[in-house]
Amino acid sequence: MVMLLVGLLTLSCLPWSVLSSDDDRDALLYRVDITLPPKEGRDETADILQIKTTVEGLTDIKVLFSFKELGNSKLFFVFVVEKACSWPQLTSFLSRKGYEVKTTPVYRCSDYARELGVNMSRDFYDMSLEDDEHLLLGKQIFHVKDLTTAEFDKKMRQMFKRDMGILNAGQRAACFRTLASLPVELMHFAPGGSSKMEAVEDLLHGPDTFDLEIIRIQNLAPYVGGCQ
Repeated sequence: MVMLLVGLLTLSCLPWSVLSSDDDRDALLYRVDITLPPKEGRDETADILQIKTTVEGLTDIKVLFSFKELGNSKLFFVFVVEKACSWPQLTSFLSRKGYEVKTTPVYRCSDYARELGVNMSRDFYDMSLEDDEHLLLGKQIFHVKDLTTAEFDKKMRQMFKRDMGILNAGQRAACFRTLASLPVELMHFAPGGSSKMEAVEDLLHGPDTFDLEIIRIQNLAPYVGGCQ
């Protein structure tokens, strides 16, 4: 974990010209996974509330989303880093606590869709899910395998066009792509009530060759603890 934190600090202190460009406006958008390892005497509720309070008080780091996996001591955050070298506020706190941390640069699916030629506005996906207490996190990994680049891009365009139809019909979701080349990895956050499951499953259906993992999560905005 120490090496990960050092790497994160190094990345955050690079010049803006290295971290972002006109073609990659969300180079400083990150998903951060925090796992609280088992520990005798740990007060999980107190720890989670302390993490929640800490991230809400960060300077120049905006909390876009904050979730907890139901049934597990694992938190998911999406941060917008508004100023270089602002990570130490968070990393020093996490290092002292001994939490397991994974940091992944991401960017908006709407930006990716437009790169593919899909006519989608940058704010098409819903970035305000704080009113939904229980949601789903759907992680999709799309493998190119024997497809040409043109064939793969066509499949992804078809998927995004179908997503637009589902979202225009009233389904809500946020979507991010991992900032990497291949395989393409997308993550959706969507309300997970039983009455909406069919629409969510349609939203997460993709091209023939992909892996899908669905996790039930709880919004941290109203989190006050209790048994999960």
